[in-house]
Amino acid sequence: MPPDAPAQPARSPWLVFSAVAVGNFMSTLDGSIVNVALPTLGRELVVPIARLQWMVSAYLLVISATLLTAGRLGDLLGHRRVFVGGLSVFTLGSALCGLSSSLGALVASRCLQALGATAMMAIGPAILTAVFPPGMRGRALGAIGSVVALGLTAGPPIGGAIVQALSWRWIFFVNLPVGAAGVAWALRVLPRGRAAARAGLDLPGLALFAAALGLVLLALDAFPRGGGALPLAAAGAGAAALFVVRERRAAVPVLDAVLLRSRAFSAGLAAGLLSYAAMFSQTFLTPFYLARVKGLPPGGLGLMLAAVPVALSVASPAAGWVNDRVGPRGVSLVGLATLAGGLLALSACGAEDGLPSVAARLALCGAGMGLFQAPNNAAVMGAVPRERLGSGGGLLATARNVGMAAGVAISGALFASRAGGAADVPAFLSGWALALRAGAALAIAAGLVSLVRSAPAGRGGRGGADGA
Repeated sequence: MPPDAPAQPARSPWLVFSAVAVGNFMSTLDGSIVNVALPTLGRELVVPIARLQWMVSAYLLVISATLLTAGRLGDLLGHRRVFVGGLSVFTLGSALCGLSSSLGALVASRCLQALGATAMMAIGPAILTAVFPPGMRGRALGAIGSVVALGLTAGPPIGGAIVQALSWRWIFFVNLPVGAAGVAWALRVLPRGRAAARAGLDLPGLALFAAALGLVLLALDAFPRGGGALPLAAAGAGAAALFVVRERRAAVPVLDAVLLRSRAFSAGLAAGLLSYAAMFSQTFLTPFYLARVKGLPPGGLGLMLAAVPVALSVASPAAGWVNDRVGPRGVSLVGLATLAGGLLALSACGAEDGLPSVAARLALCGAGMGLFQAPNNAAVMGAVPRERLGSGGGLLATARNVGMAAGVAISGALFASRAGGAADVPAFLSGWALALRAGAALAIAAGLVSLVRSAPAGRGGRGGADGA
């Protein structure tokens, strides 16, 4: 019997799916809903743009550092227990976010939220795999992908409406009744199971991994102000070196070195990381452009931001269809070129550009990301041996979140180095243009990395596309 397999079959596996879907929808929605509130938060808490990046970066950093370990905790303690615990922690973190009165308290509460989101992201697929028979698993995992896309799409307009009608605090408080009901429902329908007889957890390796990521992001944050960036970067490099040494000696390493030795896998992973860094160069700054330069209220801002996930959700299935017929390389490169072009076009936006033109450029970025994601993820997972599919999926998700955090940090640092406090529109647009052009360069770099990948692993590979 696999770890955490139910003692008795669930009455319907779709009841289990509904509980997992609630957690995935909440964590995805919260990741996109917060961006709409950033300009309002900066104004009410009197915080500059460069400091607000930690609202996003801290959330992504915690997920990046703990995603792989959360999966192992599920094997050690039981999937049901860890999933329900994650949903509970996420709901508690949401309450603390809404009650926060300073940026520091808000960032700390976001870190708590992220710990809960990590558990749900890591354990959800394992629960579905255990309860659905092989002939239905594809439908179940595909349906979870639709839930993720729905959360990404609904987040900006819902967040904009909430901030405009109530206050930024309610984008967090709205999670409380949903989270409480989700916990009760999960306890009712998720199957009880057995924890693994053996499991390993490399806490020193996890700590070094988190330290390396955190110190590098802090160095990027300190770069515009000059002092402190170099020592932080050196400390981050030292932590990374110690992490490599630890990984070579650990009985159960954080990262699967066998997978990383595959050029097809590691190059696809690196290309995915760079693509998300490119995409998030605009994700963090676009709300401020729409609010400060275009003067949009939160409701209108949220509707504009929805252009990205809508275009992504349209392009991604089309890319998967093409990938299944001609392979991943061509469509991946077209996607990255489209993303780079969209970022360059967006960087040229000024105060005089009409909203339809801005929305079209945002949609171009979303379409480029959609065209790249599915083929790249399929190629990466197609290079993974069947017995290591779980580790491969975990590494792919970790690379995605590291890329997001890096994109926010890089764009924030470049923006601050050019725009400073961005008190006037010309200064803002100067920093905005520099940050987004750097994002376009990252997209081009992702294309170059994709080219070093060995011959595609079949047509479409063995794995499905990872969630958006």
